[in-house]
Amino acid sequence: MRRIPAWIVILLVALGIFLTIVGWHEHHHVGYVPFGLGVIWILFGLSCAPRMWANEPGRHGSH
Repeated sequence: MRRIPAWIVILLVALGIFLTIVGWHEHHHVGYVPFGLGVIWILFGLSCAPRMWANEPGRHGSH
């Protein structure tokens, strides 16, 4: 698999944090769904983080 650029992972986590904060402050109007989605989004972004440091095939002698 290919390496994921760091800016994508940072953007995913930042969007998750934003969604979590807004979801928490607005939970009286919209319920807890945005807050829950924000938490899931953060976990998804963090699960992608190890791919930032993965070795790409064909680089540095690895196959």
